[in-house]
Amino acid sequence: MGVFGKSFTREMGKNTGKVASNVLFGDWHSTPYRRVDSAKVAATEAKIERQRKEQVYAVDAAVLKNIDAVTGYRISSNKEELLQQLSELSIQLKVNKWRETLNNEENQIRNKFCDALFEKYKQALRTLRMIDPNEPQLEYFEKIRKKANRSKFIRTYPTYLGIAAFFIICGIGAFLSSLDEDMLALTLTLFAIFVVISITLTIVFKVRAKKRKKEKLQQSIQTQVQQTQQKTTQSVEQIYEPQNSIFIDLNENRRIENKLSLIWSRYKNTVDRKIISRKPIFSADGVKNSILFIGVNPSYNPTDDNVFVHSTDDESLMYGSLYQISDAPEYFKTLERFAEKAGKAYSHINLLYARENDRDLLLSCDHNFIREQLELTYDTILKINPVAIIFLSDYCKDMIFGADRWVNPNTQRNGSYILNGTHYPVFFTADITLLDETEKRSLIQKIQQFI
Repeated sequence: MGVFGKSFTREMGKNTGKVASNVLFGDWHSTPYRRVDSAKVAATEAKIERQRKEQVYAVDAAVLKNIDAVTGYRISSNKEELLQQLSELSIQLKVNKWRETLNNEENQIRNKFCDALFEKYKQALRTLRMIDPNEPQLEYFEKIRKKANRSKFIRTYPTYLGIAAFFIICGIGAFLSSLDEDMLALTLTLFAIFVVISITLTIVFKVRAKKRKKEKLQQSIQTQVQQTQQKTTQSVEQIYEPQNSIFIDLNENRRIENKLSLIWSRYKNTVDRKIISRKPIFSADGVKNSILFIGVNPSYNPTDDNVFVHSTDDESLMYGSLYQISDAPEYFKTLERFAEKAGKAYSHINLLYARENDRDLLLSCDHNFIREQLELTYDTILKINPVAIIFLSDYCKDMIFGADRWVNPNTQRNGSYILNGTHYPVFFTADITLLDETEKRSLIQKIQQFI
């Protein structure tokens, strides 16, 4: 989503900015005021109208391009990946807002993109309901849908709503003024009773809904704990296999958990409470001589604390490698199949350890909070010693790509880069599960050149 969202912003800014500048300033900014004849006025008006149409055409082209991108965005059938897609779509809905359409052709065109985003979000939400109707985050995403639906109506028709409200208020005022004192007192009394009953019923329904939600969450936790208990136990046991194991203990001597404990303690008063109050999650082992996949950060799920293994100090959560585990989630099996085609095993970690679905919110935190997590991850990469690194998503690239960052653009060669201070080849791509077979083969061929 980050790709078409950013391209939409750039395209709209480029096209509308250029045209708006011409319309606002044109040949006028250096011309002193003087009287003009009607022919010149007509010519000027015609020029403005022509430029307005050019602006509308430019906006229309940009919108159509990005609607195509939204339409082609494949909704995953894997729950973990689907939750991430819903998070990304929800961010796009917040950024791209509907606009009033009354006598505004340009806004009508812009709103088509918002409509396409909203339809894709609802499609993803329907898919999640079918996959797991008891998913705890379903209610959160449903609230976003309802809020977006209200926003669409209010922001698209504010003038009509204002007029309707005006006439309703006037009508009520006229009705009340026509009543005698006794009828007015009775009407106000009935209205007060109606308000009290409505508030009471609202509170009762909310309490019941909260109780049902709590019961559903507890059931979900119990189910997930039972399903993952055997898998997580097996994964953690792999961490402590003998030295001739193919696995690497990334948390040796409690290296990661101790560092995370210090970071979370240091920034407990400067980072958003919602983020810092959650225990961080990290991968406790890697695989020797593997292709390393790196995501942005772990998503947030309320059941994480009951499903993942707790660190020794109980300040963080961890999970073992899912490599060669038959019942691993489909997302990780996809990574394994991709690496096998290149003739290698795979490892998976994240750049950051904070659990948050709103990545824009996370990346707006104290920059030192982000920096210290990145430094820990860099040390972990060196410990894994991968044959190649694949960074997934634009968010990763935004954090580490630059002349003064991890990956210098000047190291580019044959579609890859080099991680500073190492010889590791680096590739940037969208999520592997979103690539078609041709794109996967091309990426595998590039990786094999370095293996």
